Amino acid sequence: MKVHGKEVQANIKNARLIDLRRRQIIEGAMQVFAAKGFHGASVREIADAAGLTMGTMYNYVRSKEDILYIVYDFMTTILTDGLRKTIEETKDPREKVSAALRHNMEMIYQYRDVIMFLYREAGNYDRESIHTVLAQETKYIEVFEELLRLHFAGRKISEFRLKMAADILSYLNVILVLRGWSLRRRYKSMDDVVNGILAFVEHAIEIVEETDREGVECRHFRKAAKSQRERRTKWGNREKRK
Repeated sequence: MKVHGKEVQANIKNARLIDLRRRQIIEGAMQVFAAKGFHGASVREIADAAGLTMGTMYNYVRSKEDILYIVYDFMTTILTDGLRKTIEETKDPREKVSAALRHNMEMIYQYRDVIMFLYREAGNYDRESIHTVLAQETKYIEVFEELLRLHFAGRKISEFRLKMAADILSYLNVILVLRGWSLRRRYKSMDDVVNGILAFVEHAIEIVEETDREGVECRHFRKAAKSQRERRTKWGNREKRK
């Protein structure tokens, strides 16, 4: 398991053994972190959940912050690699967006407890980790940019809208984690939710294509915005009329 960007020190030189032990640590850490949070979890509890002694674990990570980082790296890697694999395996260009998003949502929902934990504990990354995390997020978003370029190949597109759409698609699926409790109550099944999101995206991304209607503006935006003083006067006059 390659750790991207940040170098997490190990006292062992055997790359295969490092990969094996760090996967154990990640599996143990995901259980403990999801249950207790970053500050509530102890390194000993993570070692126990990973089936390792404290001494053995410290051969592969230096601190709890290192463990937090390798969990994040693991999640980013499987999401990004899963996207790329789905894009490559889906032959019909028109189906690539929905196939990639469906796979992405399935993975996010499978690891929803860990992803919720990573969102909650984002403030606990050290400075080196933060730089690497931001770089990896950029690469993740760029996969969605590539996906949209494939979808709109041969059509005239707005670069701004394509990049904005990539940003939105990258994190739209996290609604399954952040609003999962509400979605499960409001809809019959999570399959219905996923299909609804895919149907929405199918239509929404068409804004990326430039059309002959580009000059048509929304009526709301043709009006000059009122100043704060004008707004206060307007509401003041309403009060007087009452």
